[in-house]
Amino acid sequence: MPPTPTFPTSQINPRRQDPEPSDPRLSNSQQNSKPSNAQPSNPQRGQGGSDRDQHNRHHRSNCFATLSSLAENDRITGPFMMVCAVAGLILANLPKAGPGLNALAAWVPLDLPSGLNLSLKDWIQDGLLTIFFLTMGLDLRQEAATGTLRDHRQVLLPMLAALGGVAVPILIYCLLNLGSPAGLRGWAVPTATDVAFSLAALQLLLPKAGPALQAFLMTLAIFDDLIGVLLIALGYSSLGQQSWLLVCLAGLVVWALLVRAVSRSSQLWRPLMLLFLLGALAGGLLAWYGLFKAGIHPVLAGVAMGLLTPVARSREAEPSGAESTGANPAETKTIGIEQSYSRAPSPAEQLDRLLTPLSALVVLPVFAFFSLSISLDQLGPGLLTDRVFWGTTLGLALGKPLGIMTVVILAGHLGLRRPAGSTTGNMIGLCQLCGIGFTMSFLIANLAFAGSPRLKPALLGVLAGSVLSVLIVAVGTIPGRLRSARHT
Repeated sequence: MPPTPTFPTSQINPRRQDPEPSDPRLSNSQQNSKPSNAQPSNPQRGQGGSDRDQHNRHHRSNCFATLSSLAENDRITGPFMMVCAVAGLILANLPKAGPGLNALAAWVPLDLPSGLNLSLKDWIQDGLLTIFFLTMGLDLRQEAATGTLRDHRQVLLPMLAALGGVAVPILIYCLLNLGSPAGLRGWAVPTATDVAFSLAALQLLLPKAGPALQAFLMTLAIFDDLIGVLLIALGYSSLGQQSWLLVCLAGLVVWALLVRAVSRSSQLWRPLMLLFLLGALAGGLLAWYGLFKAGIHPVLAGVAMGLLTPVARSREAEPSGAESTGANPAETKTIGIEQSYSRAPSPAEQLDRLLTPLSALVVLPVFAFFSLSISLDQLGPGLLTDRVFWGTTLGLALGKPLGIMTVVILAGHLGLRRPAGSTTGNMIGLCQLCGIGFTMSFLIANLAFAGSPRLKPALLGVLAGSVLSVLIVAVGTIPGRLRSARHT
């Protein structure tokens, strides 16, 4: 999912305590006029415990800000997830580590009733991954309110391209698996795009791609994720006890009401805020359990919870270098030519900022590690003739770019404009990088081939198709890099 805006952490700014924060000379004069016997600020002296507490809070805030910046850097999170996936594949095939890793994946940490005695791998896939889908829902909610999804003119081309990037891979996969009903069950595996890795590869391999191309890729990935959620709900969910859907609905209502109550509570309700938060968490768990018992994949509860979280509507911001008029001093404060707005972040922004480091740095790497921790002993040369493997590989590396580029060309003839500053070469490279599929493709493969020997070829096909997509773009950019090197 596209990264959300980074919101500044609460840090101590002594200039804001001055009567005239916009005049640096006043700040300097006040610092110089400090009494000579004043004690320097030291968290270990002065006010003792209060200074130490303030220092500890400031340290924790800096640590969280560092983790947030790492989680929002696609050049770090994408390759890190791929390294974890490859590490799981390597460890699963080592003679000493393989059996232990398989035993760990099959370990049942909690022997709970009502069908919740899941293995560790199942808890990661059905439980922990819900955090990722919750952040996905929060991003969708934010984009619909203040982002690219608000402008219908900018949305139409990426939406159509996402549909083309789903239809053609399905067609290729089904053609290669005709006559194999068991193999056809994985028809949706090569349809997903991993936005974090795709953005990282776009910035590394196509550095001349401008912001318009990056926005196009992120918007396309948003619709790609939406289609993936629908495919999981419609194609890989077997509706069992329908009455549990009412339980899920009740949990979502509790979540929505209590989250809104927390966001709108006044000082009178502050003592009850913790109770509201715990109630909202209980509502989310109830929604998850309702889907689990109804036979629908429970991670979809995370998407619903994210879409039901309140978000602030966008405002028209003043120009960056505008002077403060003083008409509304509570809204803006001018320091030099920069302006900071005092609008408090919405619950969706706060929750997304809190969960993004956990999702990007823990949930997705752990899921990729255990998803690809498969043994290759029983595959051998037969993998090269496996139709599930080739359907997944070619669906990602060939079907995704072919479907997206075809729609872009047809839309151009119909009058829809390409992203500003895009060239044919950059567009082809961007479409090829959409063949990188990890998180959603791994999940769909596990759902389609749970307990089947075709799971291993499907997972390896996701890895092969993703690596092949990167290699095609890397090789295709070599001539341009050589020409640039000659000119320099």
